[in-house]
Amino acid sequence: MEMERPLGRCAFVTGASRGIGAAVAIALARRGIAPVLAVRKPAAAQATAQAVRGLGVPCLVVCCDVADPAGVRQSVAQMLEAWGRLDVVVNNAGQIDPIGHLGETDPAAWAQAIAVNLVGSYNVIHAAVPALLQAQGTVVNISTGAAHAPREGWSAYCSAKAGLAMLTRCVAHEYNGRGVAAYGLQPGLVDTEMQMRIRGSGMNEISRVPRENLAPPERSAAVVAWLADHRPKDLVGQDLTVNDVSLIERSGAAQAR
Repeated sequence: MEMERPLGRCAFVTGASRGIGAAVAIALARRGIAPVLAVRKPAAAQATAQAVRGLGVPCLVVCCDVADPAGVRQSVAQMLEAWGRLDVVVNNAGQIDPIGHLGETDPAAWAQAIAVNLVGSYNVIHAAVPALLQAQGTVVNISTGAAHAPREGWSAYCSAKAGLAMLTRCVAHEYNGRGVAAYGLQPGLVDTEMQMRIRGSGMNEISRVPRENLAPPERSAAVVAWLADHRPKDLVGQDLTVNDVSLIERSGAAQAR
């Protein structure tokens, strides 16, 4: 494990081997926030780690299955042992499966989606709370428009993300007065492997959105990094969206590539 200590703030980013998570890690590094890439398969995160280090910012890769609370605690402890601080949590790890009408889904797969998309974020925040309180830190939960509007075939995903939006509000309600800022961010339709799975399913109108109409991950990642860096007081507890033009302008994400 790379032991070089950052000079400043550090972030714990889940699902950071690809897509939005990888883009978030790089966007944070550009703001001088050193990321820990918390992933199920560390080998898959090496390209992201190399990109971060190429910016002159330290980077750690730790093995982390967010659905395993003991494993999450171990991963957070590993970060704290190596770097001695934790300032930012970005809960990005998630899954779209199972896709299908509710009565046709497998109950175990449905429950696993809740475990990853909702309980996983709780597990990370729960493990990180002491360090976040000490650092007066920030939590950013990657949300979705499906948290607020049902989509055919996505009952598990919609339900979990609706719960995540409330979890963001709960963290803000309980900890904002003690210095921890929490935000949700809906990244919109982004060109990721999850969108490939959605297109392949043919389920609901999202699967029919042409790939050329999808946004690059860097756009939403820029907003996440801005929230972590600036911690805007007026937005705490909100489930924000990249479709908010004023947010994009305010964060400078329009220039993100």
